[in-house]
Amino acid sequence: MAVSHDPRSCWPVDETSVGTGLPLEGVRVLDLTRVVAGPLAAQIASDLGADVIKVEQPGGDMSRGFGPPNVHGIATYFLSINRNRRSVVIDQRTDDGRQLVADLAGAADAVIENYLPSQAQRLGLTALRQSLPHVVWVTVASASAGGPLADEPNFDLIAQARSGIMSVTGTAESGPTKIGAPMADVTTGLYAAIGMLAGLFDRSQHPERKARHIEAPLLESSISALTNQTSNYLGAGVVPKLIGNDHPNIVPYAPFATKDLPLLVAVASQKQWEGLCRALGQEAWIHDERYVTNEQRVLHRDELRQDLEAILTTKGAEEWMPAMVAHEVPCSPINDLPAVFAQEQIAGGDLVQTMELDGGPVKVVGSPLTIDGVRPALRRPAPTLGQHSEAIIDYVRQHRS
Repeated sequence: MAVSHDPRSCWPVDETSVGTGLPLEGVRVLDLTRVVAGPLAAQIASDLGADVIKVEQPGGDMSRGFGPPNVHGIATYFLSINRNRRSVVIDQRTDDGRQLVADLAGAADAVIENYLPSQAQRLGLTALRQSLPHVVWVTVASASAGGPLADEPNFDLIAQARSGIMSVTGTAESGPTKIGAPMADVTTGLYAAIGMLAGLFDRSQHPERKARHIEAPLLESSISALTNQTSNYLGAGVVPKLIGNDHPNIVPYAPFATKDLPLLVAVASQKQWEGLCRALGQEAWIHDERYVTNEQRVLHRDELRQDLEAILTTKGAEEWMPAMVAHEVPCSPINDLPAVFAQEQIAGGDLVQTMELDGGPVKVVGSPLTIDGVRPALRRPAPTLGQHSEAIIDYVRQHRS
């Protein structure tokens, strides 16, 4: 695959990525990913100002079919991780398709892809990466290269099971269960975005050397998300048990029954523990040998739960919260999504943004980041399949030489 002598000329700059003042303005990212982790990494880059072109095979990213629910004919799942980019359909199984991808990749600052090694080899992406020493290349992998699982398909649910996440989620009654959001994919997507940014920074500092190839593997990223649980096992030989919403290392740090709704209490310091005792009118617990330190509270967690709930069940959750807040005790109701978006912090802010689709507006969650106090605006809605194919492909062909 030949790359243009002046590869940058083959990239049609998106007008919505010009003049934004965002940190990654001027950075060009080619998105060759599907499903969740890869598109999320590209979305983080685009939210920060990068100009992103998403290449989809005929039929499109499979997450376009992850519905219902759908809004205006588009799966809401796809909308959540594909904003601020353009879509072009290219069949990489053809010579022409591979050349178009090579032209765009050669013009990019970074490429993000999530093909299995055997797939990348067949599509010519491995050879393309090796031919582009100036391009930061991010591979969102199934598992780290060279291992026996590297060429096996992987999804969030598989990663949660294989990484051990499910083994620490649930109760003895429920058995192992998955987390209710695609946290394996999200963790991997975040690592991929961090890796891409590190690669771009390194290239800016050392333009004389070959750009980095970054790999963000789903399995290993998911294992890393276990943090204290893996450390408990590797450092102390403790195999985690299914303890539901309790914390293995900190007590009290869980939801507790009140007169009406559960109240989550998160006591992470001795000061907060003493504040909780005072909020409940139980100052004697501060000096109770069973509860005097966190270590003792962990050992006597069942007794402490009984004592706490004996007091907490005399009032409703909302009645207890003012005293908790007054004594600087972290606490929260357990919100469902209507309550999440009704709370003042969110309802009064700009996290929720409006995406203008052909069929009408739809609300979505924007970037959680703010830059100098300002949240990045939604510049483009998630594209329809191949929405920008004609313009981008015509431009590339006209400017390759």
